[in-house]
Amino acid sequence: MSRVLRKNYIGAFMVMLFALLLNISAFAETGKYEVDAKIPVSIKMEEDGEKDSVKKMTATVRINPLDGAPAFYQDELTKEVEEGKTETVTFTKKSDSSIDPSQASGYVSGFTDVGDYEYEIIQTKVTGDGLDEYLIDETVYRVLVSVRYNQYNDLVSSVVACKEEDITDVEDFYAENAPKQDKIEFVNYTCYSDPPVKKVVVNDNGKAPDDVKFRFSMKADDKSYPMPEGSVDGVKTITTGVGEYEFGNMYYKKEGTYTYKVVEENDGTPHFTYDGTMYSVKVVVEKNADGKLVANRTITYGDLVADIATFTNHYNSGSSASNSSSSSSSTSSDGVHRSDWNDSEEYNDPAGSVLGAVRDAIEDGPVGQVLGAARDLVEDSPVGQVLGAVRGATRTGDNSFMMISGLCFLAAMAVLVGWITTFIKRSR
Repeated sequence: MSRVLRKNYIGAFMVMLFALLLNISAFAETGKYEVDAKIPVSIKMEEDGEKDSVKKMTATVRINPLDGAPAFYQDELTKEVEEGKTETVTFTKKSDSSIDPSQASGYVSGFTDVGDYEYEIIQTKVTGDGLDEYLIDETVYRVLVSVRYNQYNDLVSSVVACKEEDITDVEDFYAENAPKQDKIEFVNYTCYSDPPVKKVVVNDNGKAPDDVKFRFSMKADDKSYPMPEGSVDGVKTITTGVGEYEFGNMYYKKEGTYTYKVVEENDGTPHFTYDGTMYSVKVVVEKNADGKLVANRTITYGDLVADIATFTNHYNSGSSASNSSSSSSSTSSDGVHRSDWNDSEEYNDPAGSVLGAVRDAIEDGPVGQVLGAARDLVEDSPVGQVLGAVRGATRTGDNSFMMISGLCFLAAMAVLVGWITTFIKRSR
């Protein structure tokens, strides 16, 4: 081979080698041989319904490779979440020279081969103070990372997530009606109910004091039923003023029907009549379409349904009959209002007291003596017998009518006695 020919071959080889190195360099720079993948996960802590404090929880989520899938950089991620808020963590698989391989649970690289890679993501642990009432989300998510070449011969990845209960194999991810999730989210929540009560005071006579207090009790039909904090032996009692109040949250962790009774306690406060209604509260706990427990509450009394347990008391400052020993209403087993006024107690009418004093003054004076004699005279006569019959017939009538009739009779007798006296004097 001549020296010129050798030089031509060497030149062509160098050109080909340069082109090859140039392609490899460009391929490596654009990353076409490797693709990243990211899987974001949301962690939510719902409010527990209590208004006095804000709670926090620390939640840990984990990703587990299935069927030999390559591991992600992190196998677990932990995040602190505040009540009423949502935080996000992200599992990543990518090439990053800044990551120390000794600190990584998986390979510090992206996906380099075409394929379907399956993973499981779960919430493994939740810690924090005062979280006993919380229901921890135990959903298991199945995640499919698909790696393919696109039209430009570049590797690309896509991520699809479904709940494990909806997936049996990889083909289910590609089904036309696959139950894909818009996002992977763990929701830690509470299922609770808080039956409210309302106190109304009607001022029949005078104005009730603003600082008067009332007591209400809620009793579980079964002591094992959830009750608000501060309950004793299945009973919670609260002291309130006028307005709407709450017993406190009752937290539920399993499906079922829970029943309670709500009543007002009769504390015997003077001048008040008490509402004796007994309300029935039924809480039905069941799962919704998302698999979360929800509590549906119904409040009834008798055959009627109420939005709130309302107790109405009456205030009467001018009547000794309206005191703590006589309730404005009572409740039978069917929960319906029934009148319970005590008819044996006297009703002291101020007008009657004045009329009684006038009557006593007249009877003790000279006019009363004359009227008394005239009354005895008339009662022994035929006219008296007729008047007695009429008086007997009206004894079953109204007391005010009897009083007016008596006054009219006394006035008529006074006129009669005056006429008789004048007639006698003229006769002399």
